[in-house]
Amino acid sequence: MRTSYFDQDKADPDDMQLGMAIMQGYVPKGCLLGGPIVMAEVADGRNPCWGCEGPRERCGGKPKRGAST
Repeated sequence: MRTSYFDQDKADPDDMQLGMAIMQGYVPKGCLLGGPIVMAEVADGRNPCWGCEGPRERCGGKPKRGAST
């Protein structure tokens, strides 16, 4: 699995961990982080969006932690 899909229009459909995270509401439907990264962040009690460098305009994710809005 990849660590991210930032260079693609959407994540690979066979990334089962990402699919599960989306279904469970941990990340938005358009998330471009790789499933293993998302699940590691969730397991550590962090929102995966907090440290993500991905394009929010494409993924629909929450702002980075500490980012001003």
